[in-house]
This record gives sequence, C-alpha cells and structure tokens, in this order.
Amino acid sequence: MIDFEIKIAENTLKKLHIKSWNTLTMHDVLGKNIKKQKNINTKNDLLKNLNRYVDNILIEKTKYIENSSTKDMLFEVLMARFDILQENRVSFIKIFKELKKSPKKIFKLFPSFLESMIVSAELAKFNVNGIKGSIRLKGLFIIYFITFYAWVNDNTFSLEKTMNALDKNLDHAEKFGKYLN
Repeated sequence: MIDFEIKIAENTLKKLHIKSWNTLTMHDVLGKNIKKQKNINTKNDLLKNLNRYVDNILIEKTKYIENSSTKDMLFEVLMARFDILQENRVSFIKIFKELKKSPKKIFKLFPSFLESMIVSAELAKFNVNGIKGSIRLKGLFIIYFITFYAWVNDNTFSLEKTMNALDKNLDHAEKFGKYLN
C-alpha cells in the first residue's frame, strides 16, 4: 500500500468520527487531490481502500506471530484484525450501520472481503488452496462475519465478548471440519 492510500484511509476514518457515512463526500476525504487520484474515485473505492489499510496493519501486527495450532493462529490473527477495527470503532460502526441498510453494497465489496480473508488465512498458515481450501475460506469468511456481529455489540474494554464468540465459532468450525476430512 502506498503512502497516499494510507493517508486517504486515515483521513476517511478521521472524518467519520465527525460525519456519517451518508454525509461524507469524496471532497471531504481527498480535498484538493480529488482530481489527482486514479484508484479512488467513489465511496466504494474508499471502502476497498480501508479494507486494504486494515490488511496492511494486520500484516505488520502479526509479523512475528507464534507458530502454534491452526485454531490458535486463526484466533490470534482474527483478534488482531478486531483490535485494529477497535482503534477506529466509531468510524467502522458507522460504515457497518450504513452497509447493513443496503445489502447490494456489501455484495459489491465481497471480492475485497474475500481478499482480506485470504490474507488472514495466509498469516495464520491456514491452507485455502484447492477445493478443500475454497470450503475452508468460505468457512473462515462466515466465522469472521458472525464474530464481527459480536464485535459490533461488544462494549467491553478488553473485547471479552468478541474473544469468547470467536473462540466458540472456531470450536464449531473445527468440529465441522472433522466431518470434511
């Protein structure tokens, strides 16, 4: 991710602290650079950029993750992702509430979300190649979004509810995965 894209993501999150997603404009985020930007022209592009921004931070945060069981590594990587979201909770909650009203927008972002799940899987050394990997990736995607809903409603400082939900969801997936082997 280039510096300019990082600045755009940071500015988007900063502006969302004071504005709603609906009232946020491209001019609010890009300012004078609105015509210079080639890759970020729409609010959908802003969302994709935010997703890459979170992935970028996640890669840095998990660089030295301890090698352990698949479940433990997935837990560490996904919780690191939630910790990143937590740092800008107000902004991400505003985006979520708006996307929740329009499922069509979520479907447009689906490829970007899948890319993030691939990044998460790779960081956790979770194989998502081939047919079985495709099933695993979809499972990881489901686990993440079910846990995301727990995060949205988690008002604890330590994200205790999110951790418990993620642990439970990974346990269920592990049990289900045994049927696929």
